[in-house]
Amino acid sequence: MIEFVVTLGKKKKEVRLLKDSAISVDGIEYNYELSSIGESTYLLKVNNKFYEITSQKINKEQYSVLIEGNYYEPIVRTALQEKAEKLLEQQKSVKHNLQVKAPMPGMILKVKKNIGDEIHPGEPVIILEAMKMENELRAPVKGMLKEIFVKEGSPVEKGAVLFIIE
Repeated sequence: MIEFVVTLGKKKKEVRLLKDSAISVDGIEYNYELSSIGESTYLLKVNNKFYEITSQKINKEQYSVLIEGNYYEPIVRTALQEKAEKLLEQQKSVKHNLQVKAPMPGMILKVKKNIGDEIHPGEPVIILEAMKMENELRAPVKGMLKEIFVKEGSPVEKGAVLFIIE
């Protein structure tokens, strides 16, 4: 059995090829016959009703389909491809917040970035004076500076949250 997910607009249909002449769409079984009548034209018989279809592949997942004067552009994926696509979409929608904490007690000498700034790994964000030495606290990851919890001249304890990168 081969499983597909066909997406048309915001609607998704689960399609299973059951055997040579049977198909299941969202759990409803249909008998079908498909015959090629031209280079990209087919005759589809579903439960004794005939449809003339013209179809061409747009890209690896999308097709242009003309059925009885109606034009569609469905996306056709295997069930596995659809699961992978869902996982990718979930990862894109999840926002990660990374808290950067003071590695030691000290005094904030300088805040070099502002809220909303895009930062890259290794960029200095805060200068912390501890034991009469200046320590540059750098961004560990790429992101946007979401919040800054300290001001220049303020003391901080070890483990205090200094800023958040989103």
